[in-house]
Amino acid sequence: MIGPSISINNLGLQYDNNIILEKISVDFEPGKCHVVMGPNGGGKTSLLRSVLGLTPFSGDIKIHWPAKPSIGYVPQKAIFESSLPLTVMDFVLLNQTRTPLFWRRKSKQLDTALKQLDRVGMASRSDRRMGQLSGGEQQRVLFAQALLDNPSLLVLDEPTTGMDEQGVRYLETLIKECVDEGRTILAVHHDVTAVRRLEANVHVVNRGLVESGTHEQVLHPSKIESLFQHYTSTSNIKNTAEVA
Repeated sequence: MIGPSISINNLGLQYDNNIILEKISVDFEPGKCHVVMGPNGGGKTSLLRSVLGLTPFSGDIKIHWPAKPSIGYVPQKAIFESSLPLTVMDFVLLNQTRTPLFWRRKSKQLDTALKQLDRVGMASRSDRRMGQLSGGEQQRVLFAQALLDNPSLLVLDEPTTGMDEQGVRYLETLIKECVDEGRTILAVHHDVTAVRRLEANVHVVNRGLVESGTHEQVLHPSKIESLFQHYTSTSNIKNTAEVA
């Protein structure tokens, strides 16, 4: 498998008079893990939503697919009503087959679902209701669901939200496996230490693109504070980048 490269040129996004992103140009190499970081409200999730085509934007985004387009997406959070009789397996199969829950399940579909649930350490809880899982466990199930169609591009929005340390480690191992398989990973993350462990390329977004490079280059201890200051003005972004 070979994941796509992504080219972003002069990306802009605003709601009414509120500018969310402006003049962002960056390339994401294929088959690598790319992490978008930055302060709260800096536009990280908006950048992901733009790549996914979920929000209108100005500028140009090109995803260069080497084969048939295939995207897996893990949102930051999902809410499941605890009284809803939707099990983990029900949820995964519903997303896999797009067919009603009462239809007969095929053994091949069950095997595929269990395989992906096992990758995130949730196969033993396949009969649990989604609403009874912890937030971190739900995130793991969402990740398993995102892998069902064998996507070459995985987009993850704060994938470790609500996870305990074991869940975080499971996810890190899985992300590394996905990169080894040739997939392109694009993720929003906030944990500097975790991102270093992923050995990812890091792109700091704070309305504009502050800095982009390897995790060793961008997440140097001398730069951390300045990189994550909240946006104040365009000139401040440029000055921050120069100082960093």
